[in-house]
Amino acid sequence: MKKQFVIILEGPMGAGKTTISHLLHSKLPRTALLSMDKIKWILSDFQRSEDYTLVSKVIIVMGETFLEQGCNLLIEQAFWKKEYVQPYIDLANKFKVDLYFYQLEAPMKILKDRAKGRPDTPGKPPMTKKRIEENLKKWQENRYELGKTFDTTKFSSEEIAQLIIKDLGL
Repeated sequence: MKKQFVIILEGPMGAGKTTISHLLHSKLPRTALLSMDKIKWILSDFQRSEDYTLVSKVIIVMGETFLEQGCNLLIEQAFWKKEYVQPYIDLANKFKVDLYFYQLEAPMKILKDRAKGRPDTPGKPPMTKKRIEENLKKWQENRYELGKTFDTTKFSSEEIAQLIIKDLGL
């Protein structure tokens, strides 16, 4: 039996988390892709400040369920602070599975351009220039080092996905 794992793919908006996580998800068998962005919009009137903890708890419970059933986890999220990552580290430790942590980054101007270029998502409020600026500023002020870092201007999404798969030993 192959050893289970948890992959955390972290970075600011526009870094490439969604693109790379979908590439990985399509190549990794028995792997559940969990994303705060996808889960938070299940709640019809999601409030960023009030409901963040609720959605985080839901993702942890989902992760526990998948790990109990022998699945792997791929967690795509922008963590504002290192301590927000701790529940996922604890989850990997609880199930004694390998943990791989990757941070994606790019120069601030490129992150802004990528975020501005996104189409609006039906059912989600539009991403305003002000919100993009606030989110990127928050990420920059709380940046931390954990795991391996990839500058997504130096590698293609496919190259990063392949490097991660190689790191997993697959």
